[in-house]
Amino acid sequence: MTFWLITLVITLVICFIGFYPLLKSKQQLNGTQRSTLNKHFYFQRLKEVEQEANEGVIEDAEQTKQELQQSLLDDIPEEAEQQASTQAVKKGWFIAILVAVGAISSGAYVSVGSWQAADMVNITHKKLEYFYDRIKNEDTNPLSEAELNQFAVALRADLQENPNNAQGWFMLGQVGMAKDDGQLAYESYGKATQLEPQNMQYKSSYAQLLMLSQDKADKEKGKALLSELLREDHTNLDALSMLAFSAFEEEDYKMAAMTWGMMLKLIPEDNPRRKTVEKSIDMAMQMQKMQEQKAAEPTKENQK
Repeated sequence: MTFWLITLVITLVICFIGFYPLLKSKQQLNGTQRSTLNKHFYFQRLKEVEQEANEGVIEDAEQTKQELQQSLLDDIPEEAEQQASTQAVKKGWFIAILVAVGAISSGAYVSVGSWQAADMVNITHKKLEYFYDRIKNEDTNPLSEAELNQFAVALRADLQENPNNAQGWFMLGQVGMAKDDGQLAYESYGKATQLEPQNMQYKSSYAQLLMLSQDKADKEKGKALLSELLREDHTNLDALSMLAFSAFEEEDYKMAAMTWGMMLKLIPEDNPRRKTVEKSIDMAMQMQKMQEQKAAEPTKENQK
């Protein structure tokens, strides 16, 4: 309702600015000029009649004056009638243009306006609880791409009303990851972590995403978050694993082997993950030996 009232007001203002001055100014100007000329002619002719009467040219001066007055009075109704007729026609045109502009603008909005999209967003927003129930069975019945898109729209609509809902931002980040939308996940995880900096799950997911970034600043920020996680919980295997891989990528093989070694102490003997960590430690130690050998070769050549 508010939208249509605003549309009506804007239409009235546009028509008033665009057409009303054109309707008003010309008729007033013409009417004023004609009245002024008539009066000027009347008084000028009156003086001439008096002068001619004094000179004896006119025998009956009073009758001549009455004829002048009658001529002026006869012209005034004709002029007023013409002005009234012209004014009525122009008002009719103004009203017709006003109605036409309103109809055209309303028709255009109904055809191509965003009201349909807004309705779709509202309908999707109402299905938010449905999507929350759906993800409980994500392992056995995953959401389709269309459902993920609708879920993202519903979450965005809800977060516009509740921008401090950290859980909602985190869920939107999860949807972004499922959609392979890294930017959406990055922004959403960041917002969730900002709202609840002590939440380990939010911080861990955000740190993991930052570590995957090609931006050096993002990686450093991710390392800082992982360090915070380990200070709060030194047994956090995910944080240790991410730091170990980061060190390995940076060719700091000694640090990578040490970090994986810390993980190995925390993993139970019957956990299949131990074999993967042990292989990672062996690979890091081999790469470290090769790195040391390459570093020692120039020294041997200098000695020769």
